Amino acid sequence: MFHTPISAAARLALGGMILTVLSATTLTAQAADTSLVRDGVLSVCTGGDFPPMQYYANPGDEKLVGFEVDVVDAIARQWNATTKYVVGDFKGLLPSLGAERCDLVASGILVTAERLKAYDAVPYFISNVVMVTAVADDATKAPEDLSGKVLAIEAGTNYEKMAADLNAELTKAGKAPAEIQTYPSASAVIQQILIGRAAATITQDTTAAFRIQQMPGQLQIPYSYGDGETYGLYLRKSGDERQRLVKAIEAVQASSEMATLLKKWNLPATATDVKHTTN
Repeated sequence: MFHTPISAAARLALGGMILTVLSATTLTAQAADTSLVRDGVLSVCTGGDFPPMQYYANPGDEKLVGFEVDVVDAIARQWNATTKYVVGDFKGLLPSLGAERCDLVASGILVTAERLKAYDAVPYFISNVVMVTAVADDATKAPEDLSGKVLAIEAGTNYEKMAADLNAELTKAGKAPAEIQTYPSASAVIQQILIGRAAATITQDTTAAFRIQQMPGQLQIPYSYGDGETYGLYLRKSGDERQRLVKAIEAVQASSEMATLLKKWNLPATATDVKHTTN
């Protein structure tokens, strides 16, 4: 049997082809390392209306922007994947996750014991709860001042329980409860304050600061609850997948990328210094 000599150029080209095949195989293996990625895509459910975490910069935009969008995109890159955002009402995000209409929920969603009964979560960002009122309102300075007034709340959020707890305290003190009105989005809630239909809302300091920046001279934060609460990324129950998500977040955190993103969105440099456990 005779072997035809291979020129140096041919050997170099062949080596390049082998390297390309090996690289492609490696990328495929990395992308397949988590079942959260399907066909190279990480599908993410989000409300899309919680700036500066995730929102549309302009009416009619199709692409979401925000700190949380940037973080999830960075996580997807750890798995050599792209992201697809499935936008819906906040209240339906976790049910959509359970129904496998997406594989991750990222929507400024607090990590709570109740939610952890049905889903896994990875805490990654800490924020404080505040009360927001109109600048012209100098009579509503604390939660107890909401007695007999309208309190607008985003439906499906943990703020509904806080509003209910406030009314229980007001009733116990012999005061009139607040009239709690729920709305499907954070924007709708803020609008009620701007037009004078509601005296206040309860939200996170991140979104409150963004709204105040967008509407100078119209909104204020007269009261902070002070206890930091943690946002998390939610996924279906799976110990292995949760650990893979933790590793991806830690990789972004360990690099300069997370610090760059915090600075980009004018968020506290320590906001992501959070333990990723839920115990």
